[in-house]
Amino acid sequence: MTKENTFLSQLSRRQVLQAGVALGVFAAVSGGPSIAFAQSETPKQGGTLRVAVPGSATGSLDPHRTQGFVADIVRFTSLTDGLTEYLPDSTVGLVLAESFTANSDATEWTVKLHKGVKTHDGNEFVADDVIYTVERILDPKNPTKGSSLIGFVDPKAIEKVDDHTLVFKLKKPYGLFPNVWANRYLRMVPRNFDPAKPIATGPFKFVSFAVGQESVFEANEQYFRGRPPLDKVVLINVGEEVASINALRGGQVDISYTIPYTQAKVIEADPGLHILNNPSTMSIPIYMRTDIEPFNDVRVRKAMMLIADREQMVKVALSGYGLVGNDMNGRTVTPCATSAVPQRKQDIEEAKRLLAEAGKSGLKVDMIAYRGTAGMVECCQILAEQAKKAGVTINVKILEMAPFIANYPQWTFGVDFLSDLYLPVATRSLLPGSPFNTAHWDDKEFNALQEKAMASTDEGERCDTIAKMRAIENERGGNLIWGFANVLNGYRDNVKGLVPYSVDSPLYYVRNIWLA
Repeated sequence: MTKENTFLSQLSRRQVLQAGVALGVFAAVSGGPSIAFAQSETPKQGGTLRVAVPGSATGSLDPHRTQGFVADIVRFTSLTDGLTEYLPDSTVGLVLAESFTANSDATEWTVKLHKGVKTHDGNEFVADDVIYTVERILDPKNPTKGSSLIGFVDPKAIEKVDDHTLVFKLKKPYGLFPNVWANRYLRMVPRNFDPAKPIATGPFKFVSFAVGQESVFEANEQYFRGRPPLDKVVLINVGEEVASINALRGGQVDISYTIPYTQAKVIEADPGLHILNNPSTMSIPIYMRTDIEPFNDVRVRKAMMLIADREQMVKVALSGYGLVGNDMNGRTVTPCATSAVPQRKQDIEEAKRLLAEAGKSGLKVDMIAYRGTAGMVECCQILAEQAKKAGVTINVKILEMAPFIANYPQWTFGVDFLSDLYLPVATRSLLPGSPFNTAHWDDKEFNALQEKAMASTDEGERCDTIAKMRAIENERGGNLIWGFANVLNGYRDNVKGLVPYSVDSPLYYVRNIWLA
């Protein structure tokens, strides 16, 4: 990397080829045409969008201190912006940041903010607000979902040059600095942020929030990327998928976030309804705690991985709406090459041999499941049935969300879901102390490689490192990653502007949607 490289010059060859997409966001940020509306129809102004979203009886409007339920994320992404954001193809575009400039070894990053960005109460968003947000995310007394993502940042080492310029001084090189800020849990808030009555810079402003029921937002008329077409957004918490589908069919809502795979064909057959099939990065890992019996023995973990008939799990649990996994995170690791690790297949005899060798023949174990997203409970039930062939008894216990979360992530054997690009997922779920490390995995070689990958400024070197990380996951990890699930959103004919996203959900970008 040459000195004074900007974020644009760091785009990979693939990203440069797609600059027509990326530059749309850069133009939108600076006041030009928005990528969101680069479609055949002109967005219609007005209307109230009603969305059914899965959530909990608690809920939050806070982008940092949240359980991370879908309802929470749709709420706070409507209210807030990041320094950068994911585009539909998983590349990254600028938002509140106008530019990122690195020194020669990526240990210092100069961030310039857009001038004139107003918060919902009319104040300008400035460098002090960025510093406040970083301090808030990294507050050791109040851990947040995003803290592990930017644990390499020392808030005291951020230099404010002026109201719109900051210099992040890092102890170690960090080659993907602009990209990390696209994560949903790193959204920016102003210094007077109050989660009860949230004010930020986002496309929508807070109106009301009835916990566990409904939240209402109205258009931000002064939004710096242009007023969103919708007048209002109403998010309705729905606990049951059947209720969500009935509300969509009956016209009570315009979008249902989660459509069960078994209902997708029925929805598609209705002339007034449609399915948005997002080939997402979401995996549904079956995790095994590597720090306690029986899964602290890698032979037992491998046996469970060999018990799984992955093709059947994708076919039945996801109704074919997904991709077979190989016990490695990352549906794709673009721009890196496809992994050379052979696809793991079901091998019941080898599973039996490993269990016998570990002294665990006839293993009986409880498995904790909950309905966090489509396919989660089903994959557990299928694995339990498959395990009988190896003499293993899996007792699947289906919990409501509240008791599941109360003991998260302490369950010995269970299921979860993760959605992000490879390195952010590794940072949040595969490192000791990270918030989603349900397997309690701590592999020294893997940890060192992850640090190397994050520091690298050379794409080829980073890809080589990621390949080694994924091979270690496959060999001795704590997650049975049997498949990657597509996310199905159901919507009515009048909804326009929805496009598939490979990392985030299109509903995290409600500003792009309008009603015909």
